[in-house]
Amino acid sequence: MIRYQLRIHNRAGVRKAIVVDFLQLAYVREVNAPGMAEFVLRADHAAIPYMELDGIVEIWRSDLEQGVAWYLDFTGLFRYEERRANSDGRSTYTARCPGIMHLLSRPVVAYKSGAANRSTFTSAKAETIAKTLVTYNATTSGTTGDGRVRNAENLGVTLEADAARGNSMDFACAWQNLLSSLQKVASIGGGDFDLEVSAPGQYEFTWYAGQLGTDRSASVVFSLSYGNMANPRLVRNWLDERTVAIVGGQGQDSTRTLVTRTGATYAAGYRAAELFVSAVQYTTTAGLNGVGDAKLYETETRDELTFDVLQVPQTLYGEHYFLGDLVTGVYEGVTATKKI
Repeated sequence: MIRYQLRIHNRAGVRKAIVVDFLQLAYVREVNAPGMAEFVLRADHAAIPYMELDGIVEIWRSDLEQGVAWYLDFTGLFRYEERRANSDGRSTYTARCPGIMHLLSRPVVAYKSGAANRSTFTSAKAETIAKTLVTYNATTSGTTGDGRVRNAENLGVTLEADAARGNSMDFACAWQNLLSSLQKVASIGGGDFDLEVSAPGQYEFTWYAGQLGTDRSASVVFSLSYGNMANPRLVRNWLDERTVAIVGGQGQDSTRTLVTRTGATYAAGYRAAELFVSAVQYTTTAGLNGVGDAKLYETETRDELTFDVLQVPQTLYGEHYFLGDLVTGVYEGVTATKKI
């Protein structure tokens, strides 16, 4: 039997309560995104007075029968509460806690367009771009003296040393949300990122070359025949496919810079659908090419294999695979590498 605990802390990281008698609990973990936890308590629960804005809520998990000891599976920040009385007379308290990466969704990239190595990057490694954006928008290094429109808030974020990993790329993101910008970098940068608790009230931004987790695609396989897959669905959808990108840079009318890119699945005639991409924030051909390629990758038709995971002794979450791992799914002759 899988068991769960809620551990409630204040903003300083001091533990105030452990909750095992919640009425409901659900949470989602995501790669390069905060995820979300929601739990429901009785309205008179003793832990409710300890819920404070940006207080830390941990979800601990175990499966002792299968040898999975208690471990921390989710860390969130309290940001929502709801109190209600149901028609049956029962009163409840609902809390929602996004993951700590929610901190990165609060700033924008508050440097003017074209600010070199602040809002605009040329031939820079993805890891360097990501860590620069975090440094100057989510730490006190971002100041008006450096060109930011206001001093960045102290969010308690620190960074591991930059190892300049990932793909080289041109990138521009002035005035865009910080987290959204980081997600765009990761989508084409050859890596994932995370924000991890390093000390009470301190969170370290980290970059993972390749993927957040481990490549277990050779050892963790999901299929109907293994009994660990349910409701598989295989889709190939050409309805909205676009294989040609016309990218518009700076300038107007006849003076506007334009490039054309073709996607990996382009074929003259039957697979030649166009789209226009506005990319006025880029000044280099490499930057325009990168934007076009990224857009075509988003719209590229590929095998879409989805399925529900069943917990069986040979493939247990928290024991055999973890968030960000690469695993294999097999269905109807298709073998696909999937990321948890």
